[in-house]
Amino acid sequence: MILHDLFDWSNSGVGVAGLGLTLWAIWQATGAKAAAQRAEKSIRRQNAEVDFASLHRMAKELHGYVEGGKMPEARLRTTDLRSDLALAIRVHQAFLGSQFVQLRERQVDLALVTEGLNRTAGVISQSERVRLLGITGAILDLLAGQCGKLRSSVEEGVSNG
Repeated sequence: MILHDLFDWSNSGVGVAGLGLTLWAIWQATGAKAAAQRAEKSIRRQNAEVDFASLHRMAKELHGYVEGGKMPEARLRTTDLRSDLALAIRVHQAFLGSQFVQLRERQVDLALVTEGLNRTAGVISQSERVRLLGITGAILDLLAGQCGKLRSSVEEGVSNG
């Protein structure tokens, strides 16, 4: 009878130890999952920052082409910027916040710029160039602001762990 009781007690001890290890493993897995989700969000935010930095560079080039009167180059850069901006807005919408609407409006402005550049085969008038400079400047400012916001949020995320 004593051997039977010892077996029951040892079996109970092993069961309690197994339950303890299971609960500890669940707690560890939950922490690992949260860390992985934070890492994923950080990587996605960093990708958004890189994409908007590239868009900012493209907008800067477009603005320079319009300012310098290089309309064939401006046409090509406008086409590139339109497609890349549409993709970036769709992919990174979660990080855009309140500027999502403004970025969509700038997409419409880019369509107008493209239409204006494609309509005129030769040199554009000074008033048209000033108008295009205003539009491209507004796009450049908005992209610079968005890039800065994303960069600061990436840096803040890195400093917080």
